[in-house]
Amino acid sequence: MRIALLGLCGAGKTTVFNAVADVPVAAVPGVVQSETHVQVVKVRDPRLDRLREMFDPKKFTPAGLELHDPPGVPPGDGPGEREKRTRLVGALREADAYVLVLRAFSTDAYAYDRAAPDPAADLDRLLVELHMSDLLVAQSRAVKLRDNIQKRAKSLEQDQRELGVLDRILPRLEAGKGVQEIELGPDDERRMRGFQFFTRKPFALLVNGPSGVPPGLGEGMVVPFRERLALDAMLAAEVQAMAPAERPAFMAEFGIEQPASEQIVHAIYGAVGLRSFFTVGEDEVRAWTIRAGDDAVTAAGKIHTDLAKGFVRAEVCSYDDLVAAGGMKEVKAKALLRLEPKDYVVKDGDIVHIRSTV
Repeated sequence: MRIALLGLCGAGKTTVFNAVADVPVAAVPGVVQSETHVQVVKVRDPRLDRLREMFDPKKFTPAGLELHDPPGVPPGDGPGEREKRTRLVGALREADAYVLVLRAFSTDAYAYDRAAPDPAADLDRLLVELHMSDLLVAQSRAVKLRDNIQKRAKSLEQDQRELGVLDRILPRLEAGKGVQEIELGPDDERRMRGFQFFTRKPFALLVNGPSGVPPGLGEGMVVPFRERLALDAMLAAEVQAMAPAERPAFMAEFGIEQPASEQIVHAIYGAVGLRSFFTVGEDEVRAWTIRAGDDAVTAAGKIHTDLAKGFVRAEVCSYDDLVAAGGMKEVKAKALLRLEPKDYVVKDGDIVHIRSTV
């Protein structure tokens, strides 16, 4: 799953990235970032650590999130800045979810348009860019579809159906609203997937600074923020750069209860509605990431596409039952292992083994 950090230039996105990443990247104060940093962030889960102790596997694989740190969004209104914003925003559509990073600190190291931080104003600016990008994409495609329909193109039937969905979406965008709340059937959802509308995706809000989240920030916006957190990214990046043995004492001194990586991952999981299930055995203990509501076939496909194609049943027990029983043999002996069909909704913490014809 690809998660993109979004923020205006100088918001401290790369510092946030370094507070999470195992391998930090260079962030030169005052120098505008020109490339996108990418790193897979391991998701720490105490349950997985316990399963590792139980099975002593040859291989141990935590879940991972692909974190992207693109260049900051230029704040100016000149033609050059507008072109850069359009190009940058367009390149970020492929992400599955976003963390909006807002500056809540002051520094002389960067030439800001506004010296004093104003998270609310920066948030408005970012959301206007994302909303306008969605609107322009939808309007442009609708014009093309209407032209095709008028010319009776070969794709007439498909074009009419796609335009029917856009005709539901466009009024909301033109009214300054997002499209997360529009309910679409499976076929229409597939038609819209190619648009990658920003305002249909999950968002988390991160206030970068020494204080908390200002009251009311992010409420009633064009996208709903399911998770909001505050982080002193500079301090958190210092913790991440330390040797693991040195971190607890430093965190205790500054009153840091949870590492930044865990805070951000928790916010992403909450915003996107992610869940973890596990596969266990002597060869490997592994965590897999799915969305809330995903069924057993979807979970099988995460492990391997062939398992989904040849799906027969899923053998399932809960993490709590496995730990309480002491092992898989005991789980089976106590009849705690269930056979579930393809439409079974996988729960967070399920231990899953797929029966497949492949």
